[in-house]
Parts: sequence; C-alpha cells; structure tokens
Amino acid sequence: TAYLELGDENRARKEFEAAAQLDSKFPPSFLNLAKLDIGQKRYSSAEQQLDKVVSLRPHDASALTALAYVQHNVHNYHHAIQTADRVHALDHKGFANVHYIAASAAISLRDYNVAQHQFEVFLKEDPHNPLAPTAEHNLAVLSKYKNGAAEPAIGGGPQQIQGLISGEQVQTFPDSEHLRSELAALGNEGDEACHDCAVSAGGALPAPLPPDPAPTPGNITTIRKVVDEVAVYFTATSGGQYINNLRASDVRLLDDGKAAASVVQFLPQAKLPMRLGLIIDTSGSVQQRFDFEKKAAIRFLQGMLTNPADLAFVMGFSVDHNVTQEFTSNLDQLAAGVQNLTNGGGTAIFDAVSYACWKLGAYPDKDRVARVLVILSDGEDNSSKLSLRKAIQDANATGVTVFAISTKEATGHNNDYGQASTDADHVLQALAERTGGEAMFPGQLTLLGRKFDNLHDVIRNRYLIAYKPANFQVDGRYRRIAITAEKDGRQLTVRARKGYFARNDAAPGAPGHN
Repeated sequence: TAYLELGDENRARKEFEAAAQLDSKFPPSFLNLAKLDIGQKRYSSAEQQLDKVVSLRPHDASALTALAYVQHNVHNYHHAIQTADRVHALDHKGFANVHYIAASAAISLRDYNVAQHQFEVFLKEDPHNPLAPTAEHNLAVLSKYKNGAAEPAIGGGPQQIQGLISGEQVQTFPDSEHLRSELAALGNEGDEACHDCAVSAGGALPAPLPPDPAPTPGNITTIRKVVDEVAVYFTATSGGQYINNLRASDVRLLDDGKAAASVVQFLPQAKLPMRLGLIIDTSGSVQQRFDFEKKAAIRFLQGMLTNPADLAFVMGFSVDHNVTQEFTSNLDQLAAGVQNLTNGGGTAIFDAVSYACWKLGAYPDKDRVARVLVILSDGEDNSSKLSLRKAIQDANATGVTVFAISTKEATGHNNDYGQASTDADHVLQALAERTGGEAMFPGQLTLLGRKFDNLHDVIRNRYLIAYKPANFQVDGRYRRIAITAEKDGRQLTVRARKGYFARNDAAPGAPGHN
C-alpha cells in the first residue's frame, strides 16, 4: 500500500502477489490486486481476484460492490444485478453505489423497470451522493419513456467503489510526523505522474470520471469530454487592488514555454455560473469557535450567490462527511444547512476534499461553469484514508479550485499572524495553491468575517482564459503555465495555477474519447 501511495503500481503488484502466494486465505491481498486490475481496466482478471475475496468473505459489502462493478464491465449484466441484490441483503451503509451499478446493468439489458427500481433505491439510501442529480435526471428520462417517448439515452456512471483499502486513524496535532510525511510526499509540483488526469486546468470537464478505482462503464454515455483545450482561472492585481477591466490583449500566456495556438474564450468569472461547495470542519478541535464560524460562513454564502444560475451545497466533515444542504440557490436553505452542522469527532480533511470535488464535478452541467470549493478548517487531518496528494489530484481532475480559510488561533509568539506557520497550515496552503486557489490565515476569530469578505473578492474577480495549447502531445507530461498581464503600462501581479497534466492515451486506465 505504501508503493500505491507513491504511485509505483508495478512494485505494489509484486508485493501483493507475494502476499497472496504466502497466504491464500488472506483476502486483502486479492482485494488490492483487484483494485490494480480495475485501475488498468483488466476487468476479467479483477473478477477472478474478487471471486476469491467473496469466497473468503461472503458478507463483505465492499468486495461484493467491487465485484458487481467488474461484472458490469465484462458485460455480465445479469450477474451484476444479482450481486447488487446480495449487497442489499447485507448491512451495506456507504455502498448505495451498488444500486447505481445495477441500474446501469439493467439499462444495458433494456430492463427499464429494474433500472428505475435500482435508481430509486440508490437515491433513497444515499440522497447526497455526488451522482444523485444524474440519477434523478435518469429517472425523469425513464418516466418519459414509459409515457411513450423515444428509447431513453441514459447518462452518468457509478460512483467510486469505496473502502478497497482501509486505513487506521492516526491522532495528530498542528505539527506532526503524519502531516509532515503527507507534505513531503507531494514533492515539487509536476513531479508525480497523473495518468488519469485529462487536460484539466479548470472548468473543461463537464462530466468527469468518478474517482479511481472505478472508471465509468464504457457503454454509459456522458463519461468525460476529452478535448485538447485548457481552461485556467486567474486574478490580476496592482498594489493589492483587483483589476476588473482586463481584455484578452492585456494578457500573455505561455503553455510549455510556447504561446497558445488559439484563445477560445476570455471573460470575467462573474459572467459564468458558479458551482460552490462550502465544507466546514466539524471536528472536536474546532469546538470552541464553532458558532462564530457558522455565522461567518452564512454571511459569506449570502454575498457569494448573486447570479440566479449559481448553486452551492453545504457539507460538514469530521471522520465522516455530512451534506446538510444539497445544491441550491436558496440562501435560506443554505443558511439552515450551516446551522444544522453538529460538532465532534476526528478530522478527515483529505477524504472530504476528494468527495466534495467529485460532487462538484459530477453535477450535470452542459456548459462551462466555475467550480469552487471553500474549506473552513484548522487543517489538522488525523483520520483520512486518502492522501493529501490524492485530494489535490482529484481537485485538478475535476477542474475545481480550492480556497481555504484557517480557523486556527495564532499565538503571535512565532510571528504566525496572517501566514502559514504549522504543518496543518502548509496542508491548507498546498490544497489551495496547487489547484490555483489561495489559503488565508486570519489568526483571530474576530478577523474571520473579514477574511471571508476578502475571499469573496478573490473568487469574484477571477478571469477565465480557455485556449488550445501549441504542439500539444498526449503524453501524460506535466505542462507549465505562465500568465503575465499588463494594463496602462503597469505590470500586474497574476495568481494562477502553475500547470496541468496532459492526458495520456497510452497509459493504463487513460480516458477515452467521448
């Protein structure tokens, strides 16, 4: 599993195979081999590995859900539905996605009654799932078909198979070995490979794949639009003041050291609909300041959603995440969602960021939107199963820009007002800056509202530039972006994401054209 975290799948596979040979009764070896096979789209091999797992653990909802997924992908649709029924008979909290897989299998069999039933069960068991809006859309399509409309074209794909590798909770503090190791594993930006990242500098993915290890089934439409086009959001300031009257001619962009082949779109973000996720740390470490934070968050939402097309959701997180208000433009409902958050537990910030990014990316938008995730937390992760690096990759793969406001109380003894000074601070900084956003450190509760106001200005004063890179190669390589701007003879300060991974069609599990 350490090799997996380092992205070295070949060495991870050798270790799992050695473990399987040493003990044929130890299910995790076969489960992890199946995960690798799924990631490389070797579904027949994955099915064999999972058959071994479920023979050893016949009541393992996680393994059975994974088995249903691979059965779907090898076109054993009847078996996938039967396996979903086995899962449903168990205590399968957290695995409602198996019903989405079963619905997808039923659609392939043109058994629309079963598909409708499975979608309904899916929504009943997990109404806040990132693909819930897609399931609701599919149900509407099926309903029209039953009333005499043409054969339905169903979109979307099953949500990620959760829990293939379990992780133990690690108690930590603002400075800890756990957080230091997570930061060290990041390396320099662009060092690590990202085989499942399409051109994803922001906003160009209307329907992303669900997270690894469960790519969307190939026969389900609306998987991911793969285009050689990059979309980048940036801010431009002069003397600390935002410049809000830029034209495309004021901006110079280099991609991999070369000017763009063509600029497809340039406009202020305020002209785009926004999909905003507000996730608030509800763990025990923020208990003393929780009520104040909620009031500041409500005020922020009231100032952010100004376009009737804007939508936001509210989610709290501790060890688990809890969506208290689904996507809506209704400010009263969003405020109630914040007020309904309850406090207590550990902190799984990496898991929460990953989930929220895929939720933003999975919302069924046809046109370009601005996807923004705002985190209110002290950054003290101690319970995540995913890594910091994976959370950042998921944000970039879904075109989400992350902004973070720290809730820590600064002491002032180490000059830590307004800046990152602890490992937890640097975690928030990495999440934000590596996705093109910004982390803010008020240091005092009384300044929290002011930082939210600043964040409103940052988000609303961004520009979007979408372009086609020159000499683009589908080689999976990291391509650096450099943006400069000049207005009325003044060189402006530009804040933007530093680069992206080109897609890699030759890599195992690379997305196909749709």
